[in-house]
Amino acid sequence: MQTPELATIFGSLGQATRLEIIRLLAPLSKPNRGGGLPAGQIAKALNTAPPTLSFHLKDMALRNLLAQRRMGREIYYQANLPLVLAALDSLVTDLEK
Repeated sequence: MQTPELATIFGSLGQATRLEIIRLLAPLSKPNRGGGLPAGQIAKALNTAPPTLSFHLKDMALRNLLAQRRMGREIYYQANLPLVLAALDSLVTDLEK
């Protein structure tokens, strides 16, 4: 993975609320583990104001760190675990050289 892509991923995850979002959603984003959470439940779990959470979710979705799917009137969010794991693996591989 190239440095600009890694910088984008780690830059986004370097913000505390976004890191909390990934940590909350990661277990629920694995196959057969619930399919993520709607924004309202994320806000409640993290005790974050909905407008603040919306800002972070939008940024993370634009950076492909989150996947979105609509179910009725709610949007469910899942962590893009393959991307996050690939970024971590790439960094560790570079550090081990």
